[in-house]
Amino acid sequence: MSTGLWRRLLSGNELRKTRLHDEKGNLVSWDALLHAPLALATAAGKLAGLRPVLPMISFRAARVIDGLLTAESRVVEFGSGYSTLWFAQRCAELVSIEDDPHWRMVVQDLVAKAGLRHVRHEFRGLDTYSRLDDYPDAYFDFALIDGKDRAACVRTALTKVKPGGWLYLDNSDKDMTVPDGDVRRAEALLTAEIGRRGGTLRSFTDFSPTNFFAEQGLLARL
Repeated sequence: MSTGLWRRLLSGNELRKTRLHDEKGNLVSWDALLHAPLALATAAGKLAGLRPVLPMISFRAARVIDGLLTAESRVVEFGSGYSTLWFAQRCAELVSIEDDPHWRMVVQDLVAKAGLRHVRHEFRGLDTYSRLDDYPDAYFDFALIDGKDRAACVRTALTKVKPGGWLYLDNSDKDMTVPDGDVRRAEALLTAEIGRRGGTLRSFTDFSPTNFFAEQGLLARL
């Protein structure tokens, strides 16, 4: 491959220096760089109508999360997709919340065809999107926040995920040009609560399935 083609392939935009940087300016590590070919291959597959049954989050984060979940885990995800199938294969109960009615029908069909009866897949408007009033506090073991109204979803998850449980905030490098944007408020809320509780926070700057550019995600132990 010519030098010019590589430059075009890796070039950035107004939000990132290059495709190897997230929007905070962090450069992918060497182990994350190993996922670049898979990100490129799945991006090409997506154009052909092929999607991997994987969460659209950091490859490294997904591997870590896979090791955290057990057959008894209770999981909630804000934002459904192929992640819904992936989580359902690894937990006892999954609550999946979606705000797009068409996409909800697509995912619901996938869930039904897979025979996943332990999945509660709900369509929600923005006014109720983040709410989990039907579940007691400290009910869930893990929460994925990858949809709308992320600050409100973080606030809910901090109550509904049990102490010692886990929360993953995807796309935590977004809204860098909007200091009061939803993702910036979500990260600030999560960081402050982790500091108050004495939990841990780990960041992943990495590629993800179908996305040939680096993004950041944050994995918190509550």
